[in-house]
Amino acid sequence: MHYYLAFLLSFCCGHFLCAQQKLAFNEDSLQKVLESNADERQKISALQELSDHWLYIDSAKAMHFAQDAFDRSVQLKDERLIAIAHYYVAGVYMEHYNLKEAKEEFQKARALLEVDTSYIAKRYLARVWHNIGAISQREDDTESFLKILIEEACPILEAIGDSLLLANNYYDIGNVFADIKQYDKAFSYFQRAANIFAKHQEYADAVSSHLGMVKTLLFQEDFSDLNRQRMRDHLDFAYEQLRDKPNAYPWTNYYILFGMYQQYVEKNHDRALQSYDDGIAFASRRQEAYNHIELLNRKYYLHFDKREFDKAREMAYRVYKENENYPLSRNRLISLKNLVDVEEALGHREKAFTLLKEYVALADTVNEKQSHVKINLIEKKYEDAKREKEIVALKAENQLNTAALKYNKAILFFICIVLACLLVLLVLGYLLYRNKQRLVKQQSDLHEEQLQRMRKEQQLRFFDAMLQGQEQERKRLASDLHDGLGGLLSNVKLLLSKNPCLGSGQEAQAQHQVILNKLDAAVNELRRIARNMMPETLLRFGLVTALRDFCEDLERSGINISLQTYGFALEDDKDRQIMVYRILQELINNAVRHAGANTILVQCIQNEEKVFITVEDDGCGFDAMDAQDKKGIGLHNVKNRVAYLNGQLDIQSERNVGTTINIEFNVNAAYLPTYS
Repeated sequence: MHYYLAFLLSFCCGHFLCAQQKLAFNEDSLQKVLESNADERQKISALQELSDHWLYIDSAKAMHFAQDAFDRSVQLKDERLIAIAHYYVAGVYMEHYNLKEAKEEFQKARALLEVDTSYIAKRYLARVWHNIGAISQREDDTESFLKILIEEACPILEAIGDSLLLANNYYDIGNVFADIKQYDKAFSYFQRAANIFAKHQEYADAVSSHLGMVKTLLFQEDFSDLNRQRMRDHLDFAYEQLRDKPNAYPWTNYYILFGMYQQYVEKNHDRALQSYDDGIAFASRRQEAYNHIELLNRKYYLHFDKREFDKAREMAYRVYKENENYPLSRNRLISLKNLVDVEEALGHREKAFTLLKEYVALADTVNEKQSHVKINLIEKKYEDAKREKEIVALKAENQLNTAALKYNKAILFFICIVLACLLVLLVLGYLLYRNKQRLVKQQSDLHEEQLQRMRKEQQLRFFDAMLQGQEQERKRLASDLHDGLGGLLSNVKLLLSKNPCLGSGQEAQAQHQVILNKLDAAVNELRRIARNMMPETLLRFGLVTALRDFCEDLERSGINISLQTYGFALEDDKDRQIMVYRILQELINNAVRHAGANTILVQCIQNEEKVFITVEDDGCGFDAMDAQDKKGIGLHNVKNRVAYLNGQLDIQSERNVGTTINIEFNVNAAYLPTYS
């Protein structure tokens, strides 16, 4: 049976391009890309996918799309795109057996890709090498194909880590080993490919890998229960993957292998014939000439086994005729052998003898070619045997090394555990010590902070008590002056008015009037002093009115003073009003008495909870540093009152230019500041 099955290998091995086609294909989505405003590179990629799709269905369409992609790539002047475009054009030539043009296009692509170090370029270079090898196989040089796969394509894919394309090459290597009857190796390569494709079952090569394993099991002719079950499992897997994809190309191999399984394992000739006929219809629709010939050949074997020699003869001649278009001498040799057998079975001895002479002449050529392959196989078996001996020796040595390594690992592991425990203890001890030191420092800092807070709070309470005492004393003195001394002076004036004691002369009358005027001035001055000590206007009408009265009194004395208030209220807090009044009173008096100012500007602005106070004069100014060193009572009181308000004080002064004092505080801030 080996002889019958070998024909399948020669046709299927290396039949397809190195391309990762998916089982399902959406042509409409690619057409939409071409009709859209997509980037030109996206359109080129879509054209190349369409070319791949039509490759085995309509060669004219496949070439149209590939050539369009090539022309667009040339217009972009991108050498990588041009190289890839050569690859797709070559693929169309190759699959329709124009091998000369295909080889030229692949060589052009290789020349451009070999100087490009990018991942994409390396990936396509591996595919180009694969297909150059496939052309060699189609030219009856399977040895070159295997050599290119192992020495060129696979190393590139291993270097860039492209496992999917590597699996594709494993599949082809499996086909080559099956062709030279090394079925165990062939099965191992198909298995390696299937393992990689296990996570990528959407690719057609995932199905092809399982069908490859079915093929090697058939060729081994071991139809035990175990192998029968394995073949059924792989065929069932392929069918489950393909049944919803009626146009997927692995259907052809499925029809061939399912028919062979039915013919040789199950002995069900009717199901085998139906599978071959379904495959012929599928291959014809997709223009798969190679597989069409193989399916006809399978029908020949089926009719011959059933002793239907007329039908077998018809199939054999169809295979012989269609096989003339391809240079694979081994396949033509098999087709000639089939013709000899069927003509002899029909009793046509003369015709059979003529065909036998043609068969013998061709067989000499084939055997000469195969001798080189056999020599390589003998050398390979020798190398394999030598390698196996070396492996046995290495295994023994490795076992000893492994035992020693395990012992050393155990000792090392124990030492590491002890060191790790010590390290953990050291780290824990250090962390405890550091935390203890940090806790002591935090407690010390907290104690110091509490002491400072207590001192500040005591100072502020003392200052608050002092200010309240001052205000109460001012209020008492103002009341005593106004009610006591003021009333007494008024009574003196009244008595003098009613009882003049200087006589009735004109001179006496004049002196009497002078005395009365001086008493009036004394009463007014007394009232002014009392009002300044505790202005009644502040208590009755508020801060703004009291400030305005204060400034108007100064203007009467010849000072040019301007008061500006904007949104200034503070009506709900009499203590804060008094504090602000005393601050402004002190600053204005300093500008008049000490700076000799002629013009004073006072601005009081409130923006929501923020209060801004500015006092600016054109006096003689002073040195701010000197003022801090002298610590005058007036300025010192201002600073204390601003601190009481929890505010900020800024003093800017220059000699012979003037002074500007800015105060800012928050009306919602507490008098005694809090500390965090």
